[in-house]
Amino acid sequence: MRLPDFPWDALAPFARKARAHPYGMVDLSVGTPVDPTPLAVQHALAAAANAPGYPATAGTPELRDAAAGWLARRLGVIVEPDSVLPVIGTKELVAQLPSQLGLGPGDRVWIPAPAYPTYEVGALLARCEPVLGPVDGVALVWLNTPANPSGRVLTVDEMRAVVGWARERGIVVASDECYIELGWEARPVSVLHPDVCGGSHEGLLAVHSLSKRSNLAGYRAGFVTGDPRLVTGLLEVRRHGGSMVPTPVQAAMTAALADDMHVAEQRARYANRRAVLAAALAVAGFTIEHSEAGLYLWATRGEEAWTTVDALASVGVLVAPGVFYGEAGRRHVRIALTGPDAQVATVPERMAMLPPPQLVNPPPAPVAAGYVGGGHQTGARPVAPLLPSGPPTGGLPVAGARPDTAYQHQQGSQYQDRGPAPAGPGTLPAVPWPGDDRGGRPGFRVTTEPPDIR
Repeated sequence: MRLPDFPWDALAPFARKARAHPYGMVDLSVGTPVDPTPLAVQHALAAAANAPGYPATAGTPELRDAAAGWLARRLGVIVEPDSVLPVIGTKELVAQLPSQLGLGPGDRVWIPAPAYPTYEVGALLARCEPVLGPVDGVALVWLNTPANPSGRVLTVDEMRAVVGWARERGIVVASDECYIELGWEARPVSVLHPDVCGGSHEGLLAVHSLSKRSNLAGYRAGFVTGDPRLVTGLLEVRRHGGSMVPTPVQAAMTAALADDMHVAEQRARYANRRAVLAAALAVAGFTIEHSEAGLYLWATRGEEAWTTVDALASVGVLVAPGVFYGEAGRRHVRIALTGPDAQVATVPERMAMLPPPQLVNPPPAPVAAGYVGGGHQTGARPVAPLLPSGPPTGGLPVAGARPDTAYQHQQGSQYQDRGPAPAGPGTLPAVPWPGDDRGGRPGFRVTTEPPDIR
């Protein structure tokens, strides 16, 4: 088994360059919180510090009740507390879920594009094959909404179509929803919401993190919920493996999930930073695509991602290249909203010093992003997508797309073309896609108003 190189190591020389800037470095590369952990959460952790015994793998009753209450109160999702399972940070679960579901060689895991690399890593750790389309042998589908890195939010129709397709085939759908309370210009909806799943959680899992909403990245705190049968199976595996969230962390999670005020305060901080960064990037000639939710701005100025990283490092700003998230991001950078306010305030002045872009001429046709569906050509060259670019929507073919056309996988990726699209009953229905004119549109709107996410 060969895993991809750990991507962040490649940023080291650009970090050194950014640190050498006279103003110092503004690190907007990794989405790691920089604001204080809420005091109520810290106090809950300290109060539970005398914990000599082993923690409960299933979670304390108080934690499960708090999580179920938060899901109902904030997302309009009803689960039984026994269907909540705490995890040691959601990255751990994403990396282990295929294995813990019992998948292995011969199984395929359908992952988004562009995407957080751990979906691919999790498939490879289980010796499964990561794929970018609805091909034979798929046993697990990952959704990510709001998406990392692009910030795109899947619509109810898009999610419902994926769920319906998967259920017809007995395939598990796991939805990574760690940014669901950070909707800016769109209303993120959980895969467990009745509008998506029809009131049944069969075959569905939703993954939630407290790292970003509550500044708990250092605590490693998250949970998974959904289909009781799937959650029970994961619990049994995790008991055997000793995957237990420490008791003080469970107490801290309970306090965080019971309190909405600190989330509103953190949202306001991120909204202010987002407004400053979006305006500075627009003045500097960047196009901001999607980014309607989440913790990042997904931006391009038409050049190779590493060229943009180098240019921004020259003015002391460190960002993540889009190629960290797949070939679909080869001309984008991901800019996190997690810099301290005082540092973010210097970004507009730095942008005035930014060297001009090194445009590629002529520009290549765009590579399809999102869940790649039917109607694309195969081959090594980039192809203009028949579907607008974006994160996973289930590979939904547009009306009239040839069902016998092979799926196109990203240029330069390790994934192989997997032949014709599945035919016959249950072929994915065509659903409307949101237009790409949302990305980089004039009058990029920033709001501090929380969306109605019930």
